[in-house]
Amino acid sequence: MACHLKPYLEKYLRGSDGRSVYDRSKTMKLLWDAIGSEFGARHELDELNYFGQPEVSHLYAVQNSRTDHAPALVEACMNEYDLSGWTVDDMFNPGDVSTVRRA
Repeated sequence: MACHLKPYLEKYLRGSDGRSVYDRSKTMKLLWDAIGSEFGARHELDELNYFGQPEVSHLYAVQNSRTDHAPALVEACMNEYDLSGWTVDDMFNPGDVSTVRRA
């Protein structure tokens, strides 16, 4: 994180339950990458068009999140992700597959 922003982030983006501002920032970035990026938007359209009623899909998601393996899945995901993106070799960051050339 940029040094000049850190005091503001610590004040307005505090973590809770023993989590730091870094953990909360990482969680928010991961959520955006999952639902707000181009991949997330495409996935949302596919769900709306091919998976039936949205209410039923949401109920299934809630039901599945209450299983024992859900916390382990979240922990594994967070361990493989940081503010720069994925840290493991088998996942791609947007810069890896972009068709736009960068200097």
